[in-house]
Amino acid sequence: MPIQFSQQPGPRERHLQRKYRNPLFPDGENLEADQVIQAREQDETELNHFLRYFRDLVQEAMDLKPNSDSDVILDIKERLDQCYVQCCALPGDHSEIKQAVNKLVQVIMVAVRQGAANDPVALNKLDEEEQARQLHNRLADEVFVADIILPESPVEQHELVPALLSESEQAVHTALQLFDAEQLSTIYQDAISLLENTRQQGHTLPEARQRLQQIESALANATSQVTIN
Repeated sequence: MPIQFSQQPGPRERHLQRKYRNPLFPDGENLEADQVIQAREQDETELNHFLRYFRDLVQEAMDLKPNSDSDVILDIKERLDQCYVQCCALPGDHSEIKQAVNKLVQVIMVAVRQGAANDPVALNKLDEEEQARQLHNRLADEVFVADIILPESPVEQHELVPALLSESEQAVHTALQLFDAEQLSTIYQDAISLLENTRQQGHTLPEARQRLQQIESALANATSQVTIN
């Protein structure tokens, strides 16, 4: 049976597509159509579960009382943030859900800020957390990033480097912002070893070598920042 991938796959199917006939992944040559179908079904099941969960969470947020305990409010906010990342990775276009998440979080944060109105330290911390949240969401808008930061990511730890070497320039640029200098150093060394192994097997992989240069540049920048600080 020939392998056919979806136009808008979910994270599991997308990772199989990333691996398919890719010499950077040892099992990429042995991929079968049944595996793709199973991955697609799992992604669809997760999507249906997510939509039910999100609907209930929205209702829970709307039912919040003005005097609700702050722990309850922040718990809902945290789960909404998790929903943002998850819907970035799921099959299909979920821009409306992302907009709904942002609106709900804004409403929640108004209530939280009102509670901290007389505490400048707390307000400053809320500002920092909001900046971090916005950055996190911008990174998650890149599908590859969403794939690798999912709590149950289909990209296993030992597959991170070949995945990075297989992605587009923009996807890798965004993903590398997740890592510090020490992590980038490990990624860089592993990438060199992997590309040397594939070269010995007869694969030149010029695009993967361009991604290696990106990793090298990101490592240099991160190292210089550590030195300055």
